[in-house]
Amino acid sequence: MFRGEASLIADTAEGRDVFFPQLTDTQRDALGRALGPMVALANPLDYHTYIWGDAGRMTAAWAPMAAGHIGLLLIIVDYPHTDATDWESATEAAIAVGQGGDCPVAVVATLPELMPEDVAARLMQGGVIPLFGLTEAVQAAEAAAAVRAPQDAAPLTAGVDRAGGVLTEAEAKQVLAQHGMAVPHHVRCVPQDDPAQVAGELVAPLVLKSEGSAHKSDSGGVRLGLQHAALEGAMQEMGGASWLIEEMVSGAVAELLIGVMRDEAHGFVLSLAAGGVMTEILQDRTSLLLPVTAHQVHDALRGLRCWPLLQGYRGRPAADVDAVVAAVMALQDAVIALADRISEAEINPLICTETAAVAADALIVLAPENNAQE
Repeated sequence: MFRGEASLIADTAEGRDVFFPQLTDTQRDALGRALGPMVALANPLDYHTYIWGDAGRMTAAWAPMAAGHIGLLLIIVDYPHTDATDWESATEAAIAVGQGGDCPVAVVATLPELMPEDVAARLMQGGVIPLFGLTEAVQAAEAAAAVRAPQDAAPLTAGVDRAGGVLTEAEAKQVLAQHGMAVPHHVRCVPQDDPAQVAGELVAPLVLKSEGSAHKSDSGGVRLGLQHAALEGAMQEMGGASWLIEEMVSGAVAELLIGVMRDEAHGFVLSLAAGGVMTEILQDRTSLLLPVTAHQVHDALRGLRCWPLLQGYRGRPAADVDAVVAAVMALQDAVIALADRISEAEINPLICTETAAVAADALIVLAPENNAQE
């Protein structure tokens, strides 16, 4: 698209549940070869007029944008009401990209009247979507992104309601680890212990947490980045009857909240959200009914506004999304195994790094086994 259209599509998408992923290195290399040094490479792509009229070069320039991680490629072309001979190359290139690309391709006219019916028919015949109007195109993309495939499995039955107790964080993490969740190496410590000795096998920097506090960060019940020698003093300042000492997770790309709530009417509801201290502020959340598939989890993550962070925003490292999905599936496995007793399970934050997704904090509300059949 040209500069004007690049700005228009960006402005039109403002406030909509659509976004423009940053170009990957592979895309940049291919675009650089196709467009040369005179074009600033970005998404939306402003390719100027250097290749206009040459269907082969236009195909080479547009094809890198039809990558597998792109949900929909929008090619903006306004066809004139007079002689449209010079625009034939755009139609040919769009069809070629649509047939050889790894994502759906659409040609968009900024106004409905700038998409001739015969051109629209030819695009559809070639497997390309004609869209009549820029605003309409963005609305259609937003609606299409929200479509979910029907769920084949029946919702997981929640069972009867019964009183449950809150596990300690160490106990909750033990449950989750048994089902494949990555958790930090940790030890528990009581006042009679020498914390430096108890935590001797842990690798600093360390995290110290006071057990029994629901909002540890708000109440001063968490200290980060400690060396072994500083543990005892931090415990005395913090107070408490017992503490959890953990290896600190480094290299965070993003933080997520993943949680499951028992709902009497619907079964178990999985929530995926922006995590850490930003959960309440951003209100970036989506929900699914258990059971879910890994594909459904991945699709739901893509719908979060924080998804660009997981993909590597503005040149930053990308998170291991497969590890994030695996963490969600591990949480589901734990809930299914304890479905007759569990009423709530939450990990906040799930720290997402380039190579892992680690449960930095965990909460589980679980009824005793002797109440399971009530």
